Amino acid sequence: MSDMNSSASTPAQTIPPRTVAEATYVALKEDILSGAVLPGRSLLTRELIESYGCGISPIREALAKLVAEGLLEAASHKGVRVPLPTVEDLNDIYRIRIALEREALVLAMQHGDDHWEGQILSAAHRLANAPLPEDPHDAAALRDWEIRHRAFHNSLISAAPAPRLKRLIAQMVDQTERYRALRLAHFGPKDISSFIREHDLLRDAIIARDPRAPDLLAAHFESSRDFVQKYLETSQVESV
Repeated sequence: MSDMNSSASTPAQTIPPRTVAEATYVALKEDILSGAVLPGRSLLTRELIESYGCGISPIREALAKLVAEGLLEAASHKGVRVPLPTVEDLNDIYRIRIALEREALVLAMQHGDDHWEGQILSAAHRLANAPLPEDPHDAAALRDWEIRHRAFHNSLISAAPAPRLKRLIAQMVDQTERYRALRLAHFGPKDISSFIREHDLLRDAIIARDPRAPDLLAAHFESSRDFVQKYLETSQVESV
């Protein structure tokens, strides 16, 4: 009884189960998006419990959410796995993202004010000061860059008065991130320079309310899609 009373009197020292489940979900999701959890790999519950330091309930809840989001898939009798990248899936995801984000950008350019412009400039500055690391295996640096990159793109459409549209975009960004991880891991110096230049052109065009900005955004996404598609096709040929 005394032990129960003692633990009941110090609730702040106990992490609520919902918090544990959410933290597990976020950590596993980040590992999937960064490529730390390899595509095609089956995720065993006992290994996940050990890796993320939690019980079975938070793991099950995290896996269920990630399956619903399409970041994991059922793998017959082996539980779940990270989906293997395919050209068909890549094209489908980018097709949807381009359509949604073009529309959001048009709305943002119509409704954005100087505060919105300031957010774009700030996010662009932070991204420019986090250059892509030379070591593609530097997971921490890559993740920091990815966070700043996502913040930059979020700032571009933040003024769009369309919360449902932006929620759909966030889901598609998650899907494209795991493919973009392939691009970042195989970038050369010329690729990095071109990628940075695309961001600069996009920033300037949007701030200037250039009507060509939505086309520049679409071209930016197509550049990533083309790069990853060529990599996937080459990898498939080499594996034959």
